[in-house]
Amino acid sequence: MSPLPRPLVALVTVSALLLSGCGGTEDAAEQGSGVQRGPALLAVEGDPNGLWWDDATQTLYVADDAGNRLLRWTDADGFALVEALTPAPEQGAGLGQVVRTSDGTLVVTRFGHGTAGAVVVVPPSGGAQDVPGLAVERRRIGLTLASDGQLYDSWFVRQSSGDRVGAVGALSLSGTESEVITGLKKPVGVLAVGRTLFVSDQDLGQVLQAPLGEPSSYTVLAAVPSPDLIAAGPDGAIFTGSEGGLLYKLEPSGAASVFHSGFDTVRGIAYDPSHRRLFVVDHVGHEAQGVTHSIHILPVE
Repeated sequence: MSPLPRPLVALVTVSALLLSGCGGTEDAAEQGSGVQRGPALLAVEGDPNGLWWDDATQTLYVADDAGNRLLRWTDADGFALVEALTPAPEQGAGLGQVVRTSDGTLVVTRFGHGTAGAVVVVPPSGGAQDVPGLAVERRRIGLTLASDGQLYDSWFVRQSSGDRVGAVGALSLSGTESEVITGLKKPVGVLAVGRTLFVSDQDLGQVLQAPLGEPSSYTVLAAVPSPDLIAAGPDGAIFTGSEGGLLYKLEPSGAASVFHSGFDTVRGIAYDPSHRRLFVVDHVGHEAQGVTHSIHILPVE
């Protein structure tokens, strides 16, 4: 499944912070450090999607689709609200990937169902705002930050025939979005690592790679069934969710292996290189049953 908007779960008021604390199901804290390497579980009263790990501040940022807001989590303090976002469209918040730029600005994509696609920005001083001038018919999901500060996002549009046509664009927060990789179908995840740009395309069932200097010259890194959002891992590896509740690890050579199984649906992923642990969103799509979505912490040895 893709990280598309879902029906909202019951919202909790901002004044109550809407969230539990660490909620670990196992005592997996490192001795004397208070750091949970996992396996552990963070219960979230919301519907997390995109994740971003900021290693400098040891903070996990979370795009909460149910609350139309951004959250943060630390080992010491658990969850807290960062900011409520601009008003969500009628179909739901539809939040995708979140990133944090070098000046502390948070940026998150909004899916929009073909009528309200957007990118939302929260500057360090607060005050969420939509990036002006972007095409609202673009269904945006992925987002990444290159080492030179350039943002790239992924989107697709649905044609009258029902076919999807997608691309990756170089995004400016002033309101431009120039296509750099075309010919895609349903790109979901996009990730810049060094001078390489990776893209997961769900309809193609592939994870692609391209040199940033010539992104249109992309090649297939690996075949993965219905790949979702992607994140960098150790030693040049990347992670992506797949159908059947599987989490894949892709080596730089393109070798793909199942890193973890047993999820309902893998959505956002983030890696903490300082403590070699992975944060993974497990989205359970049974809203009527009142299921609480969760973030898993997995050790990466």
